[in-house]
Amino acid sequence: MTPNRLVALLTPIAAPIAGYIASVLATEFPGLELPKSAVEEIFIAGSLIALAPAAQWLHGWQKWEQQQAQTEAAVAVATVEAAAPPPTVQVDVREDDGFDQAESFADEGFADEGFDSAFELDEFDDFDDLEDELFADEEPAPAGV
Repeated sequence: MTPNRLVALLTPIAAPIAGYIASVLATEFPGLELPKSAVEEIFIAGSLIALAPAAQWLHGWQKWEQQQAQTEAAVAVATVEAAAPPPTVQVDVREDDGFDQAESFADEGFADEGFDSAFELDEFDDFDDLEDELFADEEPAPAGV
């Protein structure tokens, strides 16, 4: 039998016993002059003194069991992943069929010299300089605006 079941079974028996012992000590202890009406409160206090550690034990035990279950699940997942073969990827490799983009444009009515001049990107380099000039005089916005 696990300790948490033992605590759960013995707590309902131990709490009244602890209350009885506390009330007997309060009435029979020499030198204590307590009224007879306070015996009930002393009995309840003695019972609570026994219930509090039992409740704390059971709460801690449940937390520990939950942690153990998570650890076992993580170990199970790790062993399954370690035992699985590595994933394979199939890649289709095609041979170059000699397709030329310039020939494709020529078939559609574009001339070779027009194709080369249409895709000249050197003329757009001036726009980079223009952008730098536009943003050079700006100041950063103050924080919180």
